[in-house]
Amino acid sequence: MGQQQIFIIILVTVIVAIASIIAIDTMQESNESANLDAVQQDMILILNEAQAYYFRHEMMQGGGRSFDDIDMTDISIGDSTANGTYSLTGSGNSLEVKGEGRYEDATLIATAEFKNDQLQVDWDY
Repeated sequence: MGQQQIFIIILVTVIVAIASIIAIDTMQESNESANLDAVQQDMILILNEAQAYYFRHEMMQGGGRSFDDIDMTDISIGDSTANGTYSLTGSGNSLEVKGEGRYEDATLIATAEFKNDQLQVDWDY
């Protein structure tokens, strides 16, 4: 082989290696973004269950229009899924749900409060 052919083979190998590294990095970012979206979706389900708990009468294992002493055992969703782990605390009309995904920066906090019988949620990423 001539020097020009060897140079072309080395150049193609370097280009393929760089393209592979970029593809792997892009896939990792996509996985992290998908996990954050999945954690947020799970937290929406938790907020929905907590809202049902809030309106359910105390005699029916509900909060009686209060989030006092609510925990993950009061709702039908477990404290961990394939997407991450979750915790919730509540007091009066306020509720905080924290979700931690599988990746380092995949942590969400949803702060909810009932005002005029509507649950208002603020998200902190």
